Amino acid sequence: MKSDLIDIQVESRGNDVELSLSGSLGVVQLSQVKEKLDMLVDGPGCFFFLNLQNAHFTSERYLEVFLELLNRVKAQKSALILIFDSSELYDYFSRYLNIFEVYENRNAYKKSGTKKQLQQIGLHFGLRSGITVSSGVAVAIISLLLGWIITLFVIISTQGRDLSDKQAQIIALQNQKERYIKEIDKLESSIGPLRKLGVVQDTTRLSSFGLIQDWVSYLEYLENARREK
Repeated sequence: MKSDLIDIQVESRGNDVELSLSGSLGVVQLSQVKEKLDMLVDGPGCFFFLNLQNAHFTSERYLEVFLELLNRVKAQKSALILIFDSSELYDYFSRYLNIFEVYENRNAYKKSGTKKQLQQIGLHFGLRSGITVSSGVAVAIISLLLGWIITLFVIISTQGRDLSDKQAQIIALQNQKERYIKEIDKLESSIGPLRKLGVVQDTTRLSSFGLIQDWVSYLEYLENARREK
């Protein structure tokens, strides 16, 4: 299935949904891409694989879209995994590789499992102690070690996910704040000349009037203010 105008292919397999985004994408297509992705992740699915292998981004504003999408997916107790293996896309996402899960394909994510996660925290075992123990004691010791390792891994994974979620939310809010500031400055600069000509009433001068109950009181206040001048 392809969405209108924007080339987004959707493939669903049980709880897995793969969204393939391709083509050269710039500011012009930004709003349409965001709208389509938001609509697609609202549907059924627990694991959303966003395949960007054939996509080329000409604007960094898409990073903000993907951060917001990540927060949206996690809020509904689902997972967002980025799929690509090109150096161009690794450079594009370089600032946020610690936040996003990136794999070369869906199978690579499925195969990562516990083995890869244990290797990432550097767990290696060997029989070099030279100490001989009975099989029962050995099983008990190994079970104890595995229990401790699994508990430690769960704690680290939980804290890591919480930190990644908070970092993604902070970045998204900061970007949103910057946009609002720019829009406010733009509006202020456009209203400034009209305010000087008296076309736009300066509401800051109404602070001494207090709470205006109706339009009659408001007009009386304006008339009294004009007479005082």
